[in-house]
Amino acid sequence: MNKQWVLWAMLVTLVAAPVWAENNVKIGYVDLQRALNESDAGKRARDDFKVQVDKAQNALKKQKDELESLREQLEKKAAVMKEEERRTIEKDLARKGRDFERAYKDSQAELQAKDNELTAVILRELQQVIRDYGDKQGFTLILENSSQAVLYGAKDADLTEQIIEIYNSQGGAKGKAKAKEKE
Repeated sequence: MNKQWVLWAMLVTLVAAPVWAENNVKIGYVDLQRALNESDAGKRARDDFKVQVDKAQNALKKQKDELESLREQLEKKAAVMKEEERRTIEKDLARKGRDFERAYKDSQAELQAKDNELTAVILRELQQVIRDYGDKQGFTLILENSSQAVLYGAKDADLTEQIIEIYNSQGGAKGKAKAKEKE
């Protein structure tokens, strides 16, 4: 979707360039990835996500340690164990190995979904800030720099810092929710 939008924007720019040359054309660009990473909401989201990653890693580490302990127990004592005891431990080891793999895959999927959820909210809000800024400042076109659509951009056409400042002043994802509560 983003690539289509960027290609469309580039096509419009090329086709309309002669017309715009006669008018006062104002073009800027924003590095959305940088805005996401450097905005207050982006930093909060990254910190929240890190806490969730740490929790998931700790839970998985506990399972992995238990699995390793059981494996070591089996390796050390397998020769002196009764056949039935050895089979019981092997079955338990196999079951815990499958449980660990499922838990790992589940946690990866959950973390990816959470990351996408946190990022999507912030990106939607940033895009609205960019649209509002473009309208108020009279921009003809604002491109996204991080998608490699902008091969060259003069430093003064980079709007990323202004967008981050505006977004931060609005409080990002949580700030807008609080403002709505006051209304």
